[in-house]
This record gives sequence, structure tokens and C-alpha cells, in this order.
Amino acid sequence: MSKTKNKTIVPIPLERSHLFRVRSIHLLAKKLGFTVDGLERLANDAKYRIFNLKESGRLVEEPPPVLQALHRRIHRYLAKIEVPEYLHSAVKGRSYITNAKAHVGVGPMVKIDVKKFFPSVPQHRVMQFFRDTMLCAADVAGLLANLLCRNGRLPTGSSASPIISYYSFKAMFDEIEGLCVANQLTMTCYVDDITISGAGANRALLHDVRQIITRNGLASHKAKFFDQSRPKEVTGVIVKGNGIDLPHSRWKAIKESIREVKKAGSDEERLALYPALISRLHEASQIDPSCRPIALHHNQKWRELRRAVVAHS
Repeated sequence: MSKTKNKTIVPIPLERSHLFRVRSIHLLAKKLGFTVDGLERLANDAKYRIFNLKESGRLVEEPPPVLQALHRRIHRYLAKIEVPEYLHSAVKGRSYITNAKAHVGVGPMVKIDVKKFFPSVPQHRVMQFFRDTMLCAADVAGLLANLLCRNGRLPTGSSASPIISYYSFKAMFDEIEGLCVANQLTMTCYVDDITISGAGANRALLHDVRQIITRNGLASHKAKFFDQSRPKEVTGVIVKGNGIDLPHSRWKAIKESIREVKKAGSDEERLALYPALISRLHEASQIDPSCRPIALHHNQKWRELRRAVVAHS
């Protein structure tokens, strides 16, 4: 149990999920707030927006707004279900930061990613999850899989893909966790990023984990071993000694944002730049508390500037 925004989050058993044991398409449509025809049109005629991210070049397959909203709803229903302690993605009250904190002070570490995870999740795995785990009728499971997949696999830009990918391969992640428990190791999973730490986290263990991934029809990459003395980056957070820290790249981005605000040519340009800087600082303060007063300082400067601009307009 955890707290977010002062609200206690109580995970529910799978059997109490809104999507558990849906035995007809008509009931599914009612639960999702659609007509049956509306769901079938979304499943068959959705036109995704396909583009590449500028910085990474990663391909994004973004569902149209109505379908993306439905994906978010399905994600919310599934994210309420109680999950193993090792899962930190797509779960209320957990994040990439809690994922990193789990490995503070534990010792040596191995990391491995599932290569191209979302595109590697076939539609039949999604259908099987809803049919065999959620105990939905076969036609209901098939329609949900059609709604959640594009060209026979999970799309990279769907808000439901992180939680669906986990459930589609939950047995694999559970097997990896079982191996870790047997060796008294700490294992976490954040989407496609698997991190294992403890005295027995070594290259032999890394080999065993890669074999499990391969047996499940997936590929792995970015396999790394870190000895106890080295700082380690886990899901964008530096784990060192008995604490966590911001990676150099995050500090660099913050300093660059501050420079951009200072050298802005006009108050209007400065106003447009402030929100990104403040957002970076507030997020960074969750890792490094020293960023919080800096965030509050710039937030105050932004408010003052905004009032001044409005007063002179």
C-alpha cells in the first residue's frame, strides 16, 4: 500500500477488476462506455499517427484521440490490480524513482533490457491474457486485443502498452523473479528494463536471465554488469552508496534551461521558457531535494513576470 497526493492506494485482487470475467461483447461495450458498433469501428478503422522522435529517432505509433482515451481507460482498470513488488511501471504509487531506490545499498548489479518490447508482443498474447487470465469470453478477448494492437502487435505510442506488455509476459517476469529469490537477490522491472542487485548478481546470473528471455521468444540487449564500487544508472537515476542522485545529463539539461531563460530576448520568450525549466526542477527535486528551492525560486519569478506582462498589456 502506498500514498499518492494524500490518497491511500489500495490495490485490488484481479477478480475484482472492472474487466474480469466479461462474458459478452455487449457487456464489454457497456463497461467501456461505447456501443458495440463503436468499439468494432475503432478496432478495425483506427488511423494511427506514425512519426519518429527527434532526439532518439524512436518510432512512435500513436492511436487516434478517441482510441487513445480508451487505451488510457483500460490502463487505469488494469493498474488498480495488485502486482508483485518487483513491478514499478504502470502501477499506481510506483515510478522510475521507486524502481531505482529498490537497489540502494544492495551491492553488485546486473541490468538487461528486452529488445523492442512493445513491437515484440504479438496480438495473440494479448488475447490470451484477457481470455485465460481475465477469464473473458473468447470474442471479448479477441475484440480487446484488436483494440489494443496495431498490425498484430502492441503499438509503441499507446498508453496501455506498458501494462499490457507486462501481463502478456508476466510468466516470464515471474520466472526471473523466482531465480532472483532463490539467490537472495533484489529484482525490479520497469517496462522493458530489468535490474537485479545483490551479492550474487554476476555475469553467470545475467546469462541465465538472457536464456529465460530467449525461451519466451524475445530478444535481450544492453546487458551490463556493475561491481559494488561503481555508481549505477537505473531508469535514469544514479544509485550510489546509500542514496540516489541525478545523472549528469539531467543537471546539464537544467543548467541549459536556466541559461536559455536568462538570455531570452523578450519577456514573452522568457514566459514561454519558464514552464519547461520549472517542470524539470520539480521532477528533479523528487531525486535531489536541493532542486526544490530552486524550482520554487523560478516559479515565483515566472509568476511575477506573468503578472507584469499582463499589467502592461
